[in-house]
Amino acid sequence: MDRIEHLGHKIKLLDQLFKLRMNKNLEQFDITDAQMHVLFYISYHAGEKVTQKQLAEHLKVKHSTMAGILNRLKEKELIDIRPDEENKKYKNITLTPKACDIQESLSEYRNMTEEVLVEGFTKDEISNLHNYLNRVYDNLLNNSPISEKDIECFRKK
Repeated sequence: MDRIEHLGHKIKLLDQLFKLRMNKNLEQFDITDAQMHVLFYISYHAGEKVTQKQLAEHLKVKHSTMAGILNRLKEKELIDIRPDEENKKYKNITLTPKACDIQESLSEYRNMTEEVLVEGFTKDEISNLHNYLNRVYDNLLNNSPISEKDIECFRKK
């Protein structure tokens, strides 16, 4: 049982190390791991309307946290935020040409970092790892003492 008692701490350390490594790799672009994920989401949904609410739900962060991320990306001239033509209370978020220019490099750094995660693993082990992590996620989500409202955003995978 000793291992299980420390599993949560190990997962937290893995998360911190992954973010630290990604942030170090992304320093040259003056962006963070979270900002990179926002850029990827917008890029993946190019041609569609992307809102702050969608981004916050996708990344599982509070609206205020997403507002800060978007403000920093706008200051860095990586995104444009414009009122929606059909509904002025919504703002559409798009990538700037500057952001488009670095997309391929960002993708390469993300892929390299993820390759480090599974270095020495077989394809079956990688598949099993994905399955195990999904099960851990589901276990935490479905057996949580947290209120339904608080975990609602995590149900949207």
